[in-house]
Amino acid sequence: MLGLAAIGVHSELQFREFSQSLDAHIATYKRQRWERPVLRGPAVEGNAHDAIAQALHGFSGLSFQQRDALASQLYYGQPLSAEQRALLAKHASMVGKLRLATLSSWAMTQVPLEKGAPASEPAYPPVMDAALLMLAHAATQTPDECLSQCADVMRLGQDMVPGAPLEAVSLSMRITSTASAVLVRCASRSDAESALRASRELRVLATHAPPSGGGIELADLQAAMKLRDLGRLLGGEGDDSFATRLRRRPALLAAWRYFENPARWRALTPDHYPQALENWQREQEWRTRAELPVVADATAPVVGWLYDDMRGQALLRELAIGLATKAERMRRGRTPREPLLLHESELRDPFTGEPLKSRFSPDGAELTLWSVGEDRRDDKGSGDWRAQAPVDVVVHMPLIPWRELEAARAAAESTR
Repeated sequence: MLGLAAIGVHSELQFREFSQSLDAHIATYKRQRWERPVLRGPAVEGNAHDAIAQALHGFSGLSFQQRDALASQLYYGQPLSAEQRALLAKHASMVGKLRLATLSSWAMTQVPLEKGAPASEPAYPPVMDAALLMLAHAATQTPDECLSQCADVMRLGQDMVPGAPLEAVSLSMRITSTASAVLVRCASRSDAESALRASRELRVLATHAPPSGGGIELADLQAAMKLRDLGRLLGGEGDDSFATRLRRRPALLAAWRYFENPARWRALTPDHYPQALENWQREQEWRTRAELPVVADATAPVVGWLYDDMRGQALLRELAIGLATKAERMRRGRTPREPLLLHESELRDPFTGEPLKSRFSPDGAELTLWSVGEDRRDDKGSGDWRAQAPVDVVVHMPLIPWRELEAARAAAESTR
């Protein structure tokens, strides 16, 4: 009995060190701050994430049918119905507040890690629904306003990522994907100045992307908190006995070493893709050899979430390059030999680290840009989902305003 008590004292000292270290990591996590440049207008100091939560207060989101219909019509460029226009008018105030939220000069997400923490985390479905309403509003504006408002929507998606659960990067990618379809149609009607301005703003978003590694940091912290709960010697009614908990301690403390420096994942940022992903895959392979399944299970979904993040980053980079090239084509009156900004290191394919793939249409009216995607296979710019999906991440950017293009095609037809 004395031996068990002595073991218990030694184990409790180790457990106390582990607990104190975890508390220090949680405090460090809560102090993190993500800095970013301002897209336009005067800088507004504030927490954009909290501003989003306030703007969404009282917004219950769209119904399943409303969400699917609006997302489909925005993605494929179909006109809004009278019911959808009424829905947009009903939420006009919220849309305006959300646009103001994206103008904050920095954003930081605070996720409750303990009971009693402020629960200001907006639910993800309403955020996606609000983004759809913002895009619907953008689609009804002038080309110049539409381009800038699409950038605001993409930035709204970015505001959800820093320090949030990893699901937030998938949400950001879905918002970017839908917004890119609206932006491309607005670009077909824009002038050179508007296209250049939007290209600069999207380049800011692409080159100052939020630290997706913060989501891994949070996953590590949550896993360590679970280990701490399992390792407490004094449990509640119906819990394991003292002896059972004591026997479990060595394995739990051994598992802790996989999570002892969670802040290191902040270095896993989009500007370090694809090496950052490869480093993480090696880390996860090491975690699968742990004695307790909780170690590998804690971060098993990370690779899938990072792939979503990389697809979103690829779209942003393609849009920035495409709009810059469109502005150059309209300014000079001829298609450049290759896309502008294509060889900038910050705008390379996040899946390979090489320049994005590209081609001009035979008449020079359209530029196709694509990333090879997570399968690392070049499908020659095919964005069609097939049995062997995923395929390339593709943007088709019109280089000539549609009125000018239609006039040229009509003239060519009349000479036949």
